[in-house]
Amino acid sequence: MSRLTLHTAGSPHGHRASVMLEELGLEYVVHKLDYVGGVVRDPGYAKVSPLGKFPALEIDDADSLPHTLFGSGAILLHLALTTGKLLPGEPAARGEVLNWLNLVMTDLTPAVSGQFRFNVLAPDRFDYAIDFFAAEVRRCLAALDGRLASCPYLGGAEYSVADVAAFPFVDATAKGGSLKDGSMPHLARWYAEVGAREAVQRGMKVPA
Repeated sequence: MSRLTLHTAGSPHGHRASVMLEELGLEYVVHKLDYVGGVVRDPGYAKVSPLGKFPALEIDDADSLPHTLFGSGAILLHLALTTGKLLPGEPAARGEVLNWLNLVMTDLTPAVSGQFRFNVLAPDRFDYAIDFFAAEVRRCLAALDGRLASCPYLGGAEYSVADVAAFPFVDATAKGGSLKDGSMPHLARWYAEVGAREAVQRGMKVPA
């Protein structure tokens, strides 16, 4: 049996990994990182994650050499592939999940992260960046809403790794009021349904 150690802090990136672990029913130990002002201050953490970012998942497996995954995308895909869960085996269905997983990882994620950086962390106001990332977030959320108008989950008929990847970042925007005006009813429906899952609720509380 593998011993899993999740290095994380309270952010959408970290919550992706903890939600995935909870959805899969895997036991894991949490190492709460010393994370202040956008910087991880744990000495030696760069040996776990080269850029000092989180989450990272250390896997001590009796059947193979110990290894480490860094970055939420690597963690989610590795766990989906090794467990055979939350990622369809049929090629067309898998392709749909990967399409939306990729959109979430390469478009929604940097848009939400950029919005947070320039709205919250930046010492000075930079209107161009604030407006740009606000528009990008809105564009990405609208794409998700459009997708969810025709199917219950981002990958199609079944809950998948794409939904796990998306939820923490949609949650961050929802807390900022992105779904309050009623213009994205399908995304709001999905957000409520996914947010009601017990595994999601547990994962979103990590680290305690």
